[in-house]
Amino acid sequence: MADKMYSMMIFMAKGVEKPVILSSAVDVSSFSFLQRSSAKQFITFISRTVAGATKPETRQQVVEEENRVYAHARSDGLVGVVITNEVYPERVAFTVCSATLAEFAEKFAGQYNDPSKLSDNCIPWPSLSKTLEKYQKPTEADQILKIQRDLEDIQTIMLQNLDKVLERGDKIGDLVDKSTDLT
Repeated sequence: MADKMYSMMIFMAKGVEKPVILSSAVDVSSFSFLQRSSAKQFITFISRTVAGATKPETRQQVVEEENRVYAHARSDGLVGVVITNEVYPERVAFTVCSATLAEFAEKFAGQYNDPSKLSDNCIPWPSLSKTLEKYQKPTEADQILKIQRDLEDIQTIMLQNLDKVLERGDKIGDLVDKSTDLT
């Protein structure tokens, strides 16, 4: 199963009855055409539920069957929620969630402070979709993960080389034994 990030959403959870989606990006292309609408509704529901349940200044991970929901809530009421499949790296999911939330807060400061003026997706942010697309391949987007995978590849190659050297050593030993028979 490949790494997959399904959604990134930014909520306002402070001063509202239920968290309001300020901006969102959702990728349901991995679902069949008939399931996409239901999948998007479920993603919205679970994201809003987790955003409402995440206390300010905390991060949490929720396991939902084969999916993981990562949330980071700030003291000002902003909450970032990322949904991935079960194999997506946890550290990368939390990192992108926190970084995206900080970028949103800086870029749109003051535009989400009045709860009476907020509605779902009231702050369009095209770069959120680009970030979601970029992080579909966490090894390309995250330097630490890329280095870790490179080290694993190098380790595999080194082990293969050691096996070959040991095989050669056995063959050389056999040749030396045979040569002593000839003298």
